[in-house]
Amino acid sequence: MLETLLFPVIASFFTALGMKILEWNKDKATIKSTEIDNEIKSATFYQNLLDDMSKRLEESIVAIEKRDLRIKERDDRIEHLIEEMEILTGELRKYKQLNGKQE
Repeated sequence: MLETLLFPVIASFFTALGMKILEWNKDKATIKSTEIDNEIKSATFYQNLLDDMSKRLEESIVAIEKRDLRIKERDDRIEHLIEEMEILTGELRKYKQLNGKQE
């Protein structure tokens, strides 16, 4: 009678123990899987941030180059106007000298 009661209890105990061990392993695997998923999401998030930052950096560089080109064009125009002004000033001096000599 003891055997008929003891064997099922021992078998149930070991079965429950085995199931608990499998459950712990499953929980560990689930936790590890969740951690990996979170790391993947985090890596994707930061990669998207870097991609966005690199795109913004490129756009800023292009905008700065355009601005520098406009500034260079303005500087060239100013230099040209200064040269014209010097030429016209010289011509005005010549005109004044001619008028002064005639009188």
